[in-house]
Amino acid sequence: MHRKNLLVLIIVLLLFAFSICALIYPLFGRQEMRLGLDLVGGSHLLYQARFPEGATAEEKTRSMDRALETIRTRIDKYGVTEPIIQKLEGERILVQLPGFTDIDEAKKLVEQTGFLEFREVEVNRDGQPVYLVDYLEASDFFSDEKGTRLFVDEGGNPVAFLMKNEEGVLTYVNKDGNPIDVEELREGLADLPAWIPARGDDGTVLTGSFLASATPNIISRPGGAEANVGIEWNEEGSVIFDQIAKRLYSRPYGSVERALGIFLDNVLISAPQIREPKYEGTGVITGGFSIDEVRRLANLLESGALPMPLEKPPLYEEKATLGAGFIDRSITAGVIGIILVMLFMIIYYRLPGVLASLALIFYGALVLALFKLIPVTLTLAGIGGFVLSIGMAVDANVLIFERMKEELRMGRTPGAAIEAGFDRAWTAIRDSNITTFIVCIILYWLGSSIVASAPVMGFALTLFIGVAVSMFTAIVVTRTLLRLFAGTRLVQKTSLFTAYLEKKSA
Repeated sequence: MHRKNLLVLIIVLLLFAFSICALIYPLFGRQEMRLGLDLVGGSHLLYQARFPEGATAEEKTRSMDRALETIRTRIDKYGVTEPIIQKLEGERILVQLPGFTDIDEAKKLVEQTGFLEFREVEVNRDGQPVYLVDYLEASDFFSDEKGTRLFVDEGGNPVAFLMKNEEGVLTYVNKDGNPIDVEELREGLADLPAWIPARGDDGTVLTGSFLASATPNIISRPGGAEANVGIEWNEEGSVIFDQIAKRLYSRPYGSVERALGIFLDNVLISAPQIREPKYEGTGVITGGFSIDEVRRLANLLESGALPMPLEKPPLYEEKATLGAGFIDRSITAGVIGIILVMLFMIIYYRLPGVLASLALIFYGALVLALFKLIPVTLTLAGIGGFVLSIGMAVDANVLIFERMKEELRMGRTPGAAIEAGFDRAWTAIRDSNITTFIVCIILYWLGSSIVASAPVMGFALTLFIGVAVSMFTAIVVTRTLLRLFAGTRLVQKTSLFTAYLEKKSA
């Protein structure tokens, strides 16, 4: 037993040394603690993703994963330190940018990642283009399978969307999603063609998710330079694009229904005519662009083509500016909490309290090291969870020490009382901590489904880690330290195991 206890003590000391090193030095690439927006300031944005009608769950999952990577790539180019970009329930995307306190610039950074989609003019059974006036007069040929209709003005800007709402009612909305009065559309807008998503033969919508590359091309001409963007599709996109090109090529040349509209964030940037029935994976975006516009557009498309659009404005936006003062207060609160708990344990439980206090120091170092290395984003609520776990860290010790005192009153030796106290208190410790784990899991899951999720999730995560480490600290570390005294003369002094208050009352 002595040799085994010595081995455990060495492991504990090595863990403590590792924790201290992790807090002082940058290990595994972790330079410092990751702090949340409420501690360092920054921007908090929550967006709702919008998918084409009929999109499957698998397509949505794949698009959401790609969108996260796209936004992360876009933000990384601006040097934002450790942004938090994650997927939440309900097809929402959370973006937190520490240190980025300009909320308007943050929104621009995220929203200008450019949703690229391709649309074609809808035609009726006779092959004639469908205009807004056709829907205003009769809507019986509206089909959900073709997707939302988009109407743009001469400048290519969206003026109206035609869709069915949740009740199945045909609805006209503007670019902000607000309903439009039908009579307003009749005045000067009735001759706008209806743009529907361009789809392959299997119904797949052609979007920027199939784009492999976008390259700016500058061509010298006698009358000046011509600039365009050369695009290249991936294998799947090449097949879809050629299927669409073949279908549009069959329509009258030079007509609006033969054009393939290229939309960036619902803005028509170009509507080139299909001149070939097959392009074999390549194409060119033209539209009288300047050299600077072509370069910016190519960079935007290549590094930030979202597989689906994001609703604007965001569901939730917040500029956090609480700052460093709260960090100092949180540290002070943590230190005061540890000192008070240690004083209580030492005064009430004597020698076991001293050893529990040493274990508490080990606990604090290990938990903070885990926070840094995982890493855990520490918010103000998260620090609150850590401070709360400090008190819970000695809760197990309280149960153990009370059992030890009962064993001593029954006449057991201190060494036997130590072992019996740990063994008999274990079931209560296990059950109480399991219930806490369950609550933490529920809180974390609940936090992932609400708008302002960071405080709830931070509190749940830090409390979960703190309680898990506290179990190890109480059952292993404190027990190991107590066993060191089991074979010494000090353990024979029962007064060291009896509270001062108890002795005085006796």
